[in-house]
Amino acid sequence: MRRQLRRLVVGILVFVLMIGAGLLARSYWEQRKVELALEVIELLPDVAQRIQDFHRVKIDDGRKVWEVSAKEARYFEDDGVVSVEGPVVSVFFEKGRTVAMRGRSGKVILEGTDLERVEVEGEIDVQLDDYALKTEMAYYEAATDSIHAPESFHLKGTQLEFDGESLEVDLEQQTLRVSKKVRMTLWPQG
Repeated sequence: MRRQLRRLVVGILVFVLMIGAGLLARSYWEQRKVELALEVIELLPDVAQRIQDFHRVKIDDGRKVWEVSAKEARYFEDDGVVSVEGPVVSVFFEKGRTVAMRGRSGKVILEGTDLERVEVEGEIDVQLDDYALKTEMAYYEAATDSIHAPESFHLKGTQLEFDGESLEVDLEQQTLRVSKKVRMTLWPQG
């Protein structure tokens, strides 16, 4: 009889331990599912804010002022930054003049809904009327309406060609300033 009682007690203990282990495993699994869901939610804003054929335009009094487009963009709302691939930045002037800057990648920095700055990197090509600017890094500053190429650049026009470092182009005043290592070639008209 004692033997049967021992077996019964051991059986009950094993049964209770198995139920406890099952409940513990279930609790662990439920907690792990919640953790995984939180990880997915953290990643979701980046995934949800991926934009194909990004396009942003500012129109003032019925006239296009600037336009930014890109093949692909990722919007980081908290930072006010749009990371872009294949960006094209165009600035339009009242007299019909247009300046266009394109590159491999970049960042569009917004202040609310307004454009503050566009940074472009990689194989940059800027069309400034009859001039073509080539560089590896440049940015457009909306507040000063200017393009900056802080590194080396090459600028070619119909009557001149020059290289240098640290270029600033004032688009409104149609002036440029080169700070370092200027080398220029002029060609006579005709």
